[in-house]
Amino acid sequence: QCQQLNGGAYYTGAYCSSDGGSIVMGVFTDDSCSNLSDVYGGQEMYTTITGKELPHSTTTLIGNECMSCMEGADANYNDQQDADAVKEGCETLYLQAGKCEQGLNGGGSGNNNACQYMEGINMVYKDGGMFSRSHSSSAAGVFIGLFSCSFVLLSSYAYYLKSKLDRAKVQLVDDMLRS
Repeated sequence: QCQQLNGGAYYTGAYCSSDGGSIVMGVFTDDSCSNLSDVYGGQEMYTTITGKELPHSTTTLIGNECMSCMEGADANYNDQQDADAVKEGCETLYLQAGKCEQGLNGGGSGNNNACQYMEGINMVYKDGGMFSRSHSSSAAGVFIGLFSCSFVLLSSYAYYLKSKLDRAKVQLVDDMLRS
């Protein structure tokens, strides 16, 4: 949520880091937190205004740890006395999330509205950061191999023809000098 910074013209809020792997705090020039105040994510502006370092400007606000969705001993506290054993926050998150439930056991077709989107995501976590996952194509590999071989063969043939032409010129010059 975007909040005004010290009653001034700047606002603080969370945004996705440039690598897309974390959510950090920044200082913005607008109340919708969409325009960063400087190229350093607002760190310089925050220091200028408050004299302090902007918290969570380089470390993520949200960790990668898992949390349990099982209700605890006070099972129905703030969960509208429902009959399941799942926390209300997890239920809400699941209901709003895109799903690809194809191939799940239990009959029915499930919700498959986000399958195409999820197949298009080419990011994976590795060593705490996000990296692009490459899909290798055997057809692309074959074409690269054929192109490389063709290039080498044509280059060799062009060199052979040039050498032959140069030798013919030398021989013509020798013949002209002798006559």
